[in-house]
Amino acid sequence: MNRIAVQALIGLVLAIYVLVPGVSPAQQRGPSDEMIKGAYQQVLADADTNRDGKLSMSECLAVWKDKKTAEKNCKYWDANGDGIITEDEYVKQVRKIMR
Repeated sequence: MNRIAVQALIGLVLAIYVLVPGVSPAQQRGPSDEMIKGAYQQVLADADTNRDGKLSMSECLAVWKDKKTAEKNCKYWDANGDGIITEDEYVKQVRKIMR
């Protein structure tokens, strides 16, 4: 998966947020945690260069061509500000978007 694919995957999560109001009431909660975790695992497949199951800031920043966009997005996904993006943070931030 290349940078564009990772960006597209992140964009897909954001698109789900936009589309959720148009789905049935049973689906309005958005994607399941399992689906969100699957999306995170897809991001890791390309971006987690040291294969530790987390994204460091340098791994996250490498995904984006535009440095300003990279910093903004990576800081958002690093919910606790420790420089590491974990699966739990990713799920939390997706849920935050879905509100």
